[in-house]
Amino acid sequence: MYRPLRMGQPVRLGVLVTLLVLALIGCATQQSEQACEAPVEGSATIDPDSLWEDATKTTIGATGKWTNKVELADINGDGQVDVLFANGGNYDYPGEPTFSQVYLNRGPNHMFKEATRQVFGTSPMLARVIKVRDINADGSPDILVGTTFQTQSRLYLGDASGNFTDVTKTHLPQIKASIGDLEFGDVDGDQDLDVVLADWGPESPMMSEGGRTMLWLNDGQGHFTDVTAARMPDVPVQFSWELELVDVDNDYDLDVLVSCKVCEGSFLFENDGKGTFSDVTQGRLPQFSNNYDFEAMDVNGDDYIDLVTINDSPYDQEHLFLNDRHGGFNNATARLWPESENAGLDDNMDAFLDVDSDGDADLLVGSLSGPERLMMNDGSGKLKLLNDNYEYILGDTSGTLGIALADLNGDCRLDVVQAQGEGAWPEKVFLGKDIPVDSAAAVITQVEKTDASGADRPIQVRARVHDNKSPTMPHDWRSVELRWTADGQTHQTPMRWYGEYLWRGTIDEPPASDFNYKVCATDAAGNETCASPSVVVRMGVGPDPTHGHLQGRARPVEQPATPNMAGGCILLCTRGGGES
Repeated sequence: MYRPLRMGQPVRLGVLVTLLVLALIGCATQQSEQACEAPVEGSATIDPDSLWEDATKTTIGATGKWTNKVELADINGDGQVDVLFANGGNYDYPGEPTFSQVYLNRGPNHMFKEATRQVFGTSPMLARVIKVRDINADGSPDILVGTTFQTQSRLYLGDASGNFTDVTKTHLPQIKASIGDLEFGDVDGDQDLDVVLADWGPESPMMSEGGRTMLWLNDGQGHFTDVTAARMPDVPVQFSWELELVDVDNDYDLDVLVSCKVCEGSFLFENDGKGTFSDVTQGRLPQFSNNYDFEAMDVNGDDYIDLVTINDSPYDQEHLFLNDRHGGFNNATARLWPESENAGLDDNMDAFLDVDSDGDADLLVGSLSGPERLMMNDGSGKLKLLNDNYEYILGDTSGTLGIALADLNGDCRLDVVQAQGEGAWPEKVFLGKDIPVDSAAAVITQVEKTDASGADRPIQVRARVHDNKSPTMPHDWRSVELRWTADGQTHQTPMRWYGEYLWRGTIDEPPASDFNYKVCATDAAGNETCASPSVVVRMGVGPDPTHGHLQGRARPVEQPATPNMAGGCILLCTRGGGES
């Protein structure tokens, strides 16, 4: 425990100074003298020429597989974000089965270590997608690989140290399918993570009649049961490469969005709250063919989730759909993303990030036929192209099929990993260079209002918590907690992610008398924010504290130098903003 120093302690003071100097030296060495110092305000201008620098040779080295998507996750519990590539071609016909690849992060200034066989064993696959989550609630990340061209997807349970066991035969439905994408989330409210899978059906996706979107329910121990016939719409979806779980109507359950390349449009399936879905596409989801991707985020700050779509017809154009607050979406592209900012290129994937740390969600688009493009959000959802259509901000790559974002080296900046295939093969890693460090607090909305007095049973509180980044992952957070005060004492319990950006926490023994509660989130860079029910907390903005609510400001990090969730030091990663 820290105690104030007294005048009679000169020796201890010297020791403290010595330890402080050593800590500073150690942190500077570990992070290559990258200090995480920045004001709360975002940068006034962003230079697209030097945002990221190519670090492929000093991280993962040379690769040469057809890679469809990339997942970033800490799979061995060492606090470093690892890289998993889903490998297997081809575009519309099967290539030779191959090994997906795993690279373990060993910290700043160290090469990643390939651990493909350690994780996936000796069986090659035709992998389209890899997702990492804890599916049996043992605190260890597990890996689900979705495979294509009528092959069996595979599940690997982790032991928290980087070792994995293939439990496909005992834990998964034995179904040969063509999985274009999959997402985890608790769709039936039973406190475990289920999985929804996009299946394009047999044969070539260009010629197939399509497949039914599948739902596998989790028993809480990681055993999944196929309940597609009873719970999913009997709607064939052709050539889907993208599926998202999104709470479209802010009722705290997860609805389903499925893209389609060769259909007249994509699909929206509404959850009844218990895990049974109905097709509500007509009139609720604008229709465009050739849709490759959905990306979900509240882009205009109205506390409802909006959508960006990629590569739609005609002219391979992106679209921005704003939530209509009634369970559907309106096409707002012409108003918020005009043609001058919206190039018609052959794009494949996009991801949200707050690149200038100003508290709103910007957009990075990965392209197959041109440079990656960065769209800056003005806070109202209006997107402006930062780099022109022929200015490369992430290297001269011509085969980007997937992108993912994380702080790989602990300097409080988001780095970019590209999955390359179809037109190019080497995967790429770009480390943040001149982008501002993360000084923006998380966004907390939809804190559930519940009767918080005299309950004779546990109270569950749900909220939407994100950092203007998609997707949200465990390594993005130091903590997400439910806190409450009763009889002059403060209590807290961790909240658990259950899909999209939704979290829930439980007060097992609520106080008999009235009490107040709030949701608090501290991101990986140390920015802390809290919000009470019916109070929206955003970067540097909050209600008047005299009204009994906590202001939404990033708090300064004051603890001594210890490793953060990304493996760096937090002593120098201080944040502006006063105490809330």
